[in-house]
Parts: sequence; C-alpha cells; structure tokens
Amino acid sequence: MRTRNTILFSLAVLSFCMGANLQPQDYLFIATHRNPTQVVSDDKVAYVLTEGGVLLYDYRRQQWLDNIAPGLGVSNIAYNPDRNQLLMAARGGAILEYNPVFRRVSASSATFAGVPSGTPPADLVGLQLGNDYTFQTDTRGNTVRDRYNRRVGVNTATIFEYDHLWILTAGHGSFLGSMRRREAAPAWFGLYDSSVSAIYTNGKNVWFGAPNPAGALVRAKTDLTDWRMYAAQQGYDFIDGTIYDMLQWRDYLWIATAKGVVRQDMNSGEFRLFRRMQGSTDIAVYRLYVHQDQLYVATANGVAVIDAPESRFHNSELPINISPVGRDLCSSGQDLWAATSLGLFVLRKDGWKSIKDVTKQDVPEAWAGNVPTVGFKDSVLYWASASRVYQKARGHQAQTMIEVANVFRILFEGDVMYVGFDTGVRAFNLKSHLWADFRLEDGIPGRAVQTFFVKDGLLWIGTDLGVMRIKVGPYLP
Repeated sequence: MRTRNTILFSLAVLSFCMGANLQPQDYLFIATHRNPTQVVSDDKVAYVLTEGGVLLYDYRRQQWLDNIAPGLGVSNIAYNPDRNQLLMAARGGAILEYNPVFRRVSASSATFAGVPSGTPPADLVGLQLGNDYTFQTDTRGNTVRDRYNRRVGVNTATIFEYDHLWILTAGHGSFLGSMRRREAAPAWFGLYDSSVSAIYTNGKNVWFGAPNPAGALVRAKTDLTDWRMYAAQQGYDFIDGTIYDMLQWRDYLWIATAKGVVRQDMNSGEFRLFRRMQGSTDIAVYRLYVHQDQLYVATANGVAVIDAPESRFHNSELPINISPVGRDLCSSGQDLWAATSLGLFVLRKDGWKSIKDVTKQDVPEAWAGNVPTVGFKDSVLYWASASRVYQKARGHQAQTMIEVANVFRILFEGDVMYVGFDTGVRAFNLKSHLWADFRLEDGIPGRAVQTFFVKDGLLWIGTDLGVMRIKVGPYLP
C-alpha cells in the first residue's frame, strides 16, 4: 500500500517535471471516463470525478477544460465555490488541492470539506437522452441503455444552479441537460479504454484505438468536442477491437486490427470487415499506408494491397522464401519501402527487391534483422534497428543518427523527425541536429508509450493510461 508520503512525493515529482518541461497551456491529458461517480458545481464550472481523473467543465464555453490528477487514485472530491477551491482525497489518505489558474495539483493542509450544493431530482421518468441512449426506470432503479442494448446503472443524478442537470452512469459516461425540459445529452470526454495503441487525425477529427479485443474505436473533433464511441464485438464487421493503426483513404476510415482490416463509412459510421487476405483469415495487420492511390498493409504475413474500397486485398509477395512480419511502410517517389522482421525491402516498377539488391552494398543494419519502422525525407532513408536510428543518403554508407532503445515508429512534420520509443517521443531537427524529448519521466502519465501521431503542430502520445496532447511548437529545437 502506498503511504501518504509516497503520494506527496509522487505529486512533487509530477509537478516539478511537468513544470520544468511543459507549460500548462500546452498540454492536455485524456483518460477513460466511462464511470463518473461524483459531481460538484457552482454557476460557472463543474468538477466530475471519474476513474480517469477529475474533469473540469466550463458552462459558459460548454466544453471540458482540464483533466485533473490522472492516475493518482482520487476517491472523493469536495468543492468550496466561495474560494474556488477543489479538494481531492487520494490514495493513502493524502489531501490534494487544485489550482485552476496554473492547472497544478499540490498537497493541501486544508480540512476535507466543501459547501453542499445541488439537489437530487425527484423523478426522472420520461427523461430524453438523445438518439443513441434511452433512460429507463424499474424495480432495480434508474438505468441507461445505449444503441448496442447495453444497460448500466445511474450512479447519481443532481441538479445545480440555472437548472443544470447532471446524470452520471456506471459505463456510459455523464449526461448534462435541463430538468425543466426533461432532456439531457451525452457530455462525454475521454476514452473507452485507458490503454491506447493507435491514434490518427486528419486535422478535423481525431480517432483513438485500444489493444483490447473487446475495446472500441473512439472519435472526437480535434477541438475535443462531439465524442463518439463504436464498441467492438457488437457485429460481424468489427469483431476485434485490437487496433494497431488507422488512416483515411477514399472517404473511408481504415482500421488495422488483430483480425484483418476494418473499413468505416465516415458518414454513416457503418463498418465492413476485410477478414480474408493472403490466403488466410484473421491475419493481424500492423500498418496502413497509401502509395500511388493504393492502400498497402503490413501484416503478420508480409505485405498486401487493395486498389479500390470495394475490391479485395491481394498479396504483394516479397522476394524471400518465407513471409516476414510487416512492420511499417513509407514512400520515396514511386518507390514503396517496407520494414519487416527480416530487414528492408523496396517495391519498384519491376517488383520487390531487398535493400542489398538496390544499394549494391552490404547494409547489415537493415538486412536479415528486425526493422520496426522506416521513413524517407529529402532523398534520405531512415530506419530503426536494435537500439539505433540510421540514415542513408543515396550513394552513401549508412550512419547512426540516434541511439535509443525500443524505437517503434518514425514520422515527419516539416524539418522535424519524430521518433517514438517505449518511454517517450524524440523530436529531432534534421537541419540543426538538435532534439527535444517528451518522456514519461517528464510527467506523461503511464508506464509505456505505445503509439504517437503528429499533425498541425500537435503531438498526440498514447500510453497504457491514456493520451497526452502537446502543442510542440514552443519546445521544438
């Protein structure tokens, strides 16, 4: 059991690391909030206690502003609106206090007590919850049923000033509305599963996926409004929620799963499963990539390709007697590079070739060994192998760029190469050769970095406890 001193020490380290590296306005943490249990409020803001932290909701802006104390095991909250003081009871009996100006959590010597606010509604019969949810009440109490016919209980229902009605459920998140109008809408902010293994954004929407067969695909707008959740195992066409990668192609969202590729219509939300490929079924797909308007996939059996959304995947056979595991894909002009468990291969007009065939050089760092990721920028090839990231310009020998263990992906934005590894993400400036690290030890909640994505100056880092979104501009070398 963790003691009070341990909790206070953890808080001190968290505050110091994040204060030393990230400014409050530049980051936001997103965790799972399916089970909110308590809400306190005044006429300006509300605080909602969930299993992923304490959420701050602003009534005027009509949006969530912060996720407070993620991963610290908060079990109770108390609020004094006169002092704008939120107190939290955490593991080991520690009392924590939230500073809304600096977005900081610190140890508190205050007595854990708040001014009571809110009243329970007398009767919720006839409450409307929108198109995707139905309110029911019977001898077992108040419940909410979703469109997948999954019913959960209501943890609490409370009315605050200006007719703010909060409904907190044991699995479908929170609902906010009006008791006078007898209607409420989902006020959900967060993930279905705390562990995130895939992130993708097209600049308008952002999607999250988890490494859990019974997990879900979660979508939100990039301003973190309009959250939607699509549960796996609710139909034949989305049978496995283990998601490794996602991207948009031909007006569809394509999802790499442990049992094939799933295509989602971005307008209707309907799924279609491509379960059979490369002469088998239920093949794990690890990476998706669009090359010359065809969708290539890196699978447990190599590489496959599809040329139209209504077509079928067919094998793109690599020049090797056995089928290596496909890890990653990237383009260099008309060439397609594949990183596999047996090295690098490149697809040219006359077919696939090994890196030895095209370079006419011995490149042991990229041949016959595991290469988890590959990238190409400005006629330079980059890849990871063992505990290093290599670069190779055309006609030159391979050189070590970065020494870091357990690299799993390379991405580029502008002149910056982003390198994901199990404890963080490195932003490496290709012009100046300077870098900045965003690491777990700097305050990102979680025990392992599992995925990341970068677009439009926003770095999304997925861990086993959620997602950190960082505005990276102020920190880039």
